[in-house]
Amino acid sequence: MFKRWIVIAAAVVSVCALDFHSEKTANCAISHWAEIRSVADPKLSMMDSILPKEGAQRIKDLLGGENHLPVNPPSREWLARASDSIPEPIMNMFGRDIINKCLKDGH
Repeated sequence: MFKRWIVIAAAVVSVCALDFHSEKTANCAISHWAEIRSVADPKLSMMDSILPKEGAQRIKDLLGGENHLPVNPPSREWLARASDSIPEPIMNMFGRDIINKCLKDGH
């Protein structure tokens, strides 16, 4: 049931995809990193049960084996690597609402 919810959520979220390679999007992610972490960190421990083995491994490699995002805001380069390592629907699930609000507010 949980995996079904994730698939549905991923499909909905993918319609509203963020471009994490964009400077504006990256700036919003960096500026609101603590908020993004508060949303993402509880979900990161579930990635093994949600994603295929290789997808979960890419996330573990990106995070240095940890089950949480870095405490300090990352570089734009790290965000680009994260965007390439973490499936787009998952990335959007972590920060879409926060970043869209930031972009809408013109930051």
